[in-house]
Amino acid sequence: MKILEQLLQDSTQNYRNIARLTGTTAGTVHNRIRKMRESGILERFTVRVNPLELGYDLCIIMDIQVKGGYLERVQKRYSRDPNICAIYDITGENDTTLVAKFRTMTELNRFVKGVASDKNVIRTSTKIVLNVLKEEPVPTLIASKKSEQVKMGELDGGDISKPSET
Repeated sequence: MKILEQLLQDSTQNYRNIARLTGTTAGTVHNRIRKMRESGILERFTVRVNPLELGYDLCIIMDIQVKGGYLERVQKRYSRDPNICAIYDITGENDTTLVAKFRTMTELNRFVKGVASDKNVIRTSTKIVLNVLKEEPVPTLIASKKSEQVKMGELDGGDISKPSET
């Protein structure tokens, strides 16, 4: 987990630096990263961009109710839209949720009206995000020692979401 935590902080680090920070060897780091790639834990190495700095000031969350039998078709259509950051199958009253970012209100307006006029869409509900308090690509990792304890079933049932006081 320590290696993974280092990669999440900065995936451009070389193996020697990760080894130094995790108390292991560069060879071990190389082998563990290879195993994480082979097992599917690591899909790719990428950069993290600040959308606000690129002018994407508007973020929306859109719930969509889709006509029966058309969900995959609708999701596939919108998955090609470059403004869409995420598409989720959901439970409840709606069928899918989109997260999208836009530079201007005109772009946002055009998108919302386009989805609402889609013949396979029954209803939409759009929320504009006012502030992003946390946005991570994966759940925040807990301390690696506790992660290993969880994996090994060694914790005594305490709340692992809180840092220990030791």
